[in-house]
Formats: sequence, C-alpha cells, structure tokens
Amino acid sequence: MELKTKARLAMGAFLAACLIPSLGMLVVPERSVSANQQLAPFHSLTQEDGALNPDVFQEATDYIADHFAFRQELITADAVLTASVFRTSAEEKVILGKDGWLFYAETAEDYLHTAPLTDRQLWAAAHTLALVQEYVQERGARLLFTVAPNKATLYPEYFTNVGHPLDGPGNLDRLIPLLKAEGVPYAELREPLRRENTFLYYRLDSHWNALGAALAQQTLLQALEQKFEPFWLTHAQVVPSCHRGDLYEMVYPTGAELDWDAQYDRPFTFTHTRNPRGPDDQRIETENPSKAGSLLMFRDSFGNNLYPFMAEEFGKALFSRSMPWQLNLLDQTGADTVVIELVERNLDYLATRAPVLPAPERQLIGVPPQGQGEGRIAVAGDGSYPLEGYVCLEGALSDTDQDSPIYVRLGDCLYEASPAGEDWSKEIPFTLYVPQENLGETVSVLCMQQGALCSLPLTVQ
Repeated sequence: MELKTKARLAMGAFLAACLIPSLGMLVVPERSVSANQQLAPFHSLTQEDGALNPDVFQEATDYIADHFAFRQELITADAVLTASVFRTSAEEKVILGKDGWLFYAETAEDYLHTAPLTDRQLWAAAHTLALVQEYVQERGARLLFTVAPNKATLYPEYFTNVGHPLDGPGNLDRLIPLLKAEGVPYAELREPLRRENTFLYYRLDSHWNALGAALAQQTLLQALEQKFEPFWLTHAQVVPSCHRGDLYEMVYPTGAELDWDAQYDRPFTFTHTRNPRGPDDQRIETENPSKAGSLLMFRDSFGNNLYPFMAEEFGKALFSRSMPWQLNLLDQTGADTVVIELVERNLDYLATRAPVLPAPERQLIGVPPQGQGEGRIAVAGDGSYPLEGYVCLEGALSDTDQDSPIYVRLGDCLYEASPAGEDWSKEIPFTLYVPQENLGETVSVLCMQQGALCSLPLTVQ
C-alpha cells in the first residue's frame, strides 16, 4: 500500500474517531447526570423578546461539550488514568486520600486552618444563634445546635498530601466558647464520633454512614435529655457494596465501585405524612403515634441519613432544608423542640445567611451620641418574603465594635438586627425583618463603638 494511501486512511480514521462523540449524540441515549453536575441547557436561536440570540454559537458549543456521546465514559477513563499515573484526582472538587479514601476538597481549608473566619464573623454567628434561641424560647420550645464534623476532621490519617494544619484552633473550636457565652445550647459530635474504632463515615462519600447517623442521634437526644431506645450498635448488620458514594460518582461517573454501610433489623415505626421524593427533599414530615413531642429540624445533606433516626423518637417532626432557616415554621408546626444541624465546612453560613424571623423589639433609654462612620440600608429582594406582612431590610456599617449588636430605629420602634449578611468584604453587614407598615418611617442605626452606644447616619437606598 502506498504511503499516501496509508496517510489518507489514517487521517480518515482519526476524523471518524473525532466525529463519533458528536454524531453519537443522535443515536446514543444520554446518561443521567452524575452527582451534582450542572450541564449546559439546549441553546436557543432567539431571546425572550424574539431577537436573535447573539450567544447562540457559544451556547451550542457549551451544550455539545456537556452532552456529547460517551462523555461520562471518557471522563471516567481519564480519571482512572490520572489517579493511576499521577496519584491525583481529575475532579478539582475531590481529593484522593490514602487507601482509596476520597475527601471533599472544600474541607481542606478547614483542616489546614487557612481560611479563618474573622472575630466579628464568629461573634456574629454566635449572636445570630442567640437571637434564634430567644425566638424559640418565647414560643415555649427548646433549641439545640450541632455541627456535623468534616470527614477530614475525624479521619486525618487518610487525608494525605495536603499539608499540616497551621497552629492554633480552627473555626469550630473558636466558635464554641462564644456559643457558651451567648447561652446557645450546643451538642458536640466530634468526640463521640472520634471515640469509636469503627468507621462512621463512608470511604467514597463525604457523609456519615448509618452507624454515624445512629451515634449522632444518640448524642443529640442525650443532649436534649430525652428518653429513647438507642439504635447505636444494636440490631446493626454490615452490608458490603450497597452505597454509591457522592465523591466517587463525581470522579468516576460510570464507575461501578460501591461502599459498605450498616442496616438495622429493627424497623422504624414512624411514617411519612406525605411521601418525600427522596432523603434530600426540601421538606420531610413524619409522625409516630407511639412517641410524644414534636420536632422542627433544620438540616443539610447530613440529615439524609440522620432524619429517620430522629423521626423515630418524636410524635411529629418536620425536617427542613431551607437556607436561610425559616423560623416561621415553628409557628406553623407548634413544635416543642428545634434542632439545627450544620456541616463544619459551612460554618460561615451562620454569619452570611440571616435566619428568617421577626426582628425582636428593644427599648432605648436616653439619646445616644453621634458615632464615627456611616451605614446604608435597603429593602432586600423583590418584596416577597416567607414572613407574611414583613419586609426584609439589609444593610451595612463602616465601623462597630467586634462584639456589638446592631439596632435599627424605624420611627418610634427599635429593632435588633441579625448581625449577618452576605457581603463581608469591606463593611459589617446586618439583616432584619420588620413589619411592612413601618417602612417610610425615619430610620437610623445604633451600635457600640469603643464600648459606648452611639448613633450612625443611614443612607436609605
């Protein structure tokens, strides 16, 4: 065969191989999306107003890049090769640990102490929870706050090749004394989980397994001083190869390896008042006629395994994944117990995502002097809020003491704001929900500066 013919055949084979993924989109069914992937939507030639879409070619490129045939298989093959040759993860959100363990990359900063919250942010986190505690107690209920530890916090021996933590306490250890000072009931989960010799987190997942969830339930109910029949290590059977890890799926979308878990031969006796779409549903309601009490629990993905154990011990329970927390659910449910669970890596949420609750009214005696600096305030969002008859105000101050509450005066009414807000880059944020009828009143803000209460001018935006 002539050299020129061989070259043509080779070029043809190369072009055919390049076209297979694109042409395969027409005949090969697309696999379901793995883990938390967000794929580009199908492009449109026109915009909503009927005009030609100027980004159609870029959107088409993005769509093809996310949907070409055999995409998941090729990603998996690349990840296997990268892990085998370079001992690293092909997925930037996942870190390869020792003995095949996988870790969520976002937890590295917590482990290394390289992203400390400021003293003001930590105080704001604790004080915001204190405002939640006040709201809950006024309604005759009790509050318990807990933190689900990062996987790397409990199993650092498998979290290799990331370096050594900086000296000094991490964010959670700095927060706990502030919670105590603010009177916020806190349940420590790290030590009970550390004491056990068995693995309580999945090897290929970022969360605790059924054993870890059962021990967390026991710790929380003990902190609530509630009688219960423990699941922990009773009626538990190890089941190999039954759980598909979220981290594993992110790295190897078509991989077949499964993790072990524990199953309990003691059946749950609670029932769902409506069938949830899955354990990660935004709202799950349960009832158990053989138990007393009612629970409102705000939780994140760690609640997927935890919520059945908690539901088992309450007559009625509502599990909400709302963030920010909608405390008005307490008025709707009449729960006598409120539990808030938050994963360690998201502690900053306490300072950045103010809970939804009416701002408490305060009394002011005397006229405070003018302070240094200024502030701004504005109505947040589009005017639709979970609290009927209330409006959300967001603001920021240029200066205040590290541990200063923030008060907003609307006419003759004085409200305390949650010292939390999204933007901490240059100013000190705050958020509050006030009655709609108070809008339009004269507004000012009060805070502590050098230990003295003072007033700052506010710019209404």
